[in-house]
Amino acid sequence: MIINAAGILHTADFMPEKKLNDLHYAQLRTTFEVNTFGPALLLRYFAPLLDRQRGVMAMLSAKVGSIEDNRLGGWYSYRASKAALNMLIKTAAIELRRTQPNAVLLALHPGTVSSSLSQPFRSATKGRPATEAAYDLLQVINRKTPEDSGRFYTYADEKLPW
Repeated sequence: MIINAAGILHTADFMPEKKLNDLHYAQLRTTFEVNTFGPALLLRYFAPLLDRQRGVMAMLSAKVGSIEDNRLGGWYSYRASKAALNMLIKTAAIELRRTQPNAVLLALHPGTVSSSLSQPFRSATKGRPATEAAYDLLQVINRKTPEDSGRFYTYADEKLPW
């Protein structure tokens, strides 16, 4: 089992964009490097190494990466990078189904976790402990079969729309 939990929403140099005028190439590039390009290379190099009986690769995505679920706008680079990650997972799952039919590739939304990623955007009462989020995600992963490969789920095992 491989779980990629790396992700970036903001840095000391930038915050999520609220409007089109906030878009900057450097922020877009950095966000895609971490949230999309890095996971793409993990897929390339590690998917072939997954256990042939039931190998799992899960990538932390985000509900805001759902195109259909986007009701608020904003956060352009983060949303787009997670939507692109979701497409990579879906596409890789289709390919792996041909050569590794027991592989399970998943996009997972952990919810709002108390972390440095979410800290500027949550109140003191919002956010789950990382240990709770990890436990919930492992429960979801353990229930998934190859038929679920290439799908997007929440920590509560709800299927999210692309």
